Amino acid sequence: MKFILLAALSWCLLQSQAASGPITVDPDFPHCFRYTSGERFFPMGDTAYYLIAQPTNVIARYIDSRRAHRFNFIRVMAMAEGFWPFGGTPNKPDYTNVNETAMLKWDWVFNYAAARGMNIELILWGYGVAGGEGLWARPADEEFWVRTLVKRFRTRENLFMFTIANEFERYPDGNYQYEAKDVEWARRIAALIRDLDPAHPIGCHPSVWITDQDPPGKGLRPFARYNGFTQRLPQVVWPLWEGSAVNLNVTQNNEGVQPRAWGNIEGGDRGLTYYPTNWQGVEYPVKWTGSGWQFEAAGLEDCLAEDWMHGKPVLNTEFGYQYEAGYDNDRSYTTRQLHQPATVRKKAWKIATSGAYFAAGFEDTAVRHFTGADVENFRPEQLEILYDFFTRKTGYWKMAPHLELVAAQNVLLALPGKEYVAYFPRGGTNYIKLSPSSYEVEWLHPESGRYYRKDRIAPTDGTHNFVPPERPNDDWVLHLVELD
Repeated sequence: MKFILLAALSWCLLQSQAASGPITVDPDFPHCFRYTSGERFFPMGDTAYYLIAQPTNVIARYIDSRRAHRFNFIRVMAMAEGFWPFGGTPNKPDYTNVNETAMLKWDWVFNYAAARGMNIELILWGYGVAGGEGLWARPADEEFWVRTLVKRFRTRENLFMFTIANEFERYPDGNYQYEAKDVEWARRIAALIRDLDPAHPIGCHPSVWITDQDPPGKGLRPFARYNGFTQRLPQVVWPLWEGSAVNLNVTQNNEGVQPRAWGNIEGGDRGLTYYPTNWQGVEYPVKWTGSGWQFEAAGLEDCLAEDWMHGKPVLNTEFGYQYEAGYDNDRSYTTRQLHQPATVRKKAWKIATSGAYFAAGFEDTAVRHFTGADVENFRPEQLEILYDFFTRKTGYWKMAPHLELVAAQNVLLALPGKEYVAYFPRGGTNYIKLSPSSYEVEWLHPESGRYYRKDRIAPTDGTHNFVPPERPNDDWVLHLVELD
């Protein structure tokens, strides 16, 4: 065990020494990120909203664990239940003063994370009064909080990005009710952040904007509108932030275009239900199992590719919290918000081959207070396989989504004529419309991480068929690279 821990720590230290400088949107490839040193940054995050409220030994264990498994940023709320950075208390707050002793804990977190090569996505507003909602009563209090955070952390080299709020539609009263003024508020906050910090990415995390959940017994609730645009399928976020200081299209897409509803489930409880659908002539089933939801998220790639086309990086967060054993009495399980590892894997590959990035979440730590033992109760291996593939084998930053070159149920990231990464969620025989050239061919089985090198090809026509090397009903990744 000591050897394993030392090996993991050594890997972390090597990674932390590999890059330098703050992370910014790449000026040469505006859908990507890089360090100011020039090295590319492929974000793969994990979610721990309440990290700052944990004891420092648990925080350290969490950061070490995630970094050892390739995660390079973590989504955290700047204030949360159990961590109060102002004067007074949540019951009687004094928003005119910052508790410097409390903020020193944040300085320690940034220092500890930086020493291990871990970056921070800092979410300015969380949930409830303890998460900062009380600040919404007075613009002066909001601005004081923004200035305090941005000035304190803008020079941190391991600050990945600022996120204005988690599920911004809760402004100004904490209720999940979208109004156009919510967008205007977020745009105003983004402008303030940008005035103070000209470099770091800024995102804003949605909820109601991308869903059309039906209130029980009240019929259909239409998609929302903003500035003349009405949301539709496939859902997009780009219309909210055009011409604003938000330069990172953040979405919270768990299901693609798969219908869902929040309401009664078995036993009289309430929770989340996904439904089968037909998208672009293809049937997409869905099933709840004892280890979470099993489905492909129809059209997820279409949502992300369209956001990508509007010139900003795309980050999909909360795309499906992964089921882990031992938490079957917790709210996330009883309300059926968890997904099988296979579902998480398939959606992660859809996200990456749509040109986007992702932040994962595991039931042990994502939306709950947790202990040191909880930190280790997760299964990240299939996401490590994805991360290693993109960072070691591809020029992902040069490629774009090209869904028009594959069948409707498949996804493709490509620099046509040079490099192709195709994801086939259902396996089987599939085609790619290729530019004539000679290509090296390699398959990846994304569940096991096994690679299969195949004979080179030199297609002369536009369409070429491909058959997986074995287990044809599994999901597969195909990688083609032009020969020099």
